[in-house]
Amino acid sequence: MPPASLRGATLRRMPSLPDGSGIRALLLDLDDTILDGRSGVAEAWDAVSAFVADAQLGLAAADVRVEIDRVTDWFWSDPERHRTGRLDLVAARRVILTRVLAAFEREESALVERAALFYTEHRESSLCLEAGVLEVLEGLRARVPRMALVTNGAARPQRAKVERFGLARFFDHVQIEGELGVGKPETRAFEHALEVLDARADEALMVGDNFECDVLGPLAAGMHAAWIDLHEAGEPPEPAPRAFHRVGSLRELAELLER
Repeated sequence: MPPASLRGATLRRMPSLPDGSGIRALLLDLDDTILDGRSGVAEAWDAVSAFVADAQLGLAAADVRVEIDRVTDWFWSDPERHRTGRLDLVAARRVILTRVLAAFEREESALVERAALFYTEHRESSLCLEAGVLEVLEGLRARVPRMALVTNGAARPQRAKVERFGLARFFDHVQIEGELGVGKPETRAFEHALEVLDARADEALMVGDNFECDVLGPLAAGMHAAWIDLHEAGEPPEPAPRAFHRVGSLRELAELLER
């Protein structure tokens, strides 16, 4: 159970931060902020585990699934692998699946390719908007003078998500790491977005679920930040240099800005 301070509304107001009237530019993350990228992950890997086990005699889907979790944690724990992997997710999945099969002393490059694409198809089909998020975006669009969507990842799949869900209409600027050539938490990524929005850092707020990219990065760039604590951790994974908002969803952030 989350601590008492996070029950119910699940947000804490930092008095040193500006209220909604002080925010002139709002920067929003995409995945796990506007889009629900979490719900289909376990199901997709379950399906891949069964797929691999069916193709390889002597392997049990449950054992494959355990190894997938282990290797996935290993892959994304390294900052450089994380940076290159998010720019080519299919290639990242090939690396993961190759190591999974190697753990069982199997080498099947054709199976790795099929399984990586199988996973990708499952993930794309399960992707959906966070509940009620279009209404929230409409409200924010009416309230905040300038808005930008700032997302990491490869150009083509991220742009496809924006178009699939009709999100561009809410933003003055859509910034994708693979198109710009730099991503969060790099200071230049935030500086570029602010230049396009013609906004100062001290009147801008970045909102997202990734603590390093969406909180530490913008704070270092002189902005305000709001962390969407999806898992109700209660405490951030590491200390921040100054105050930030903590909310449970983008809707809660919108309610906070109305005060």
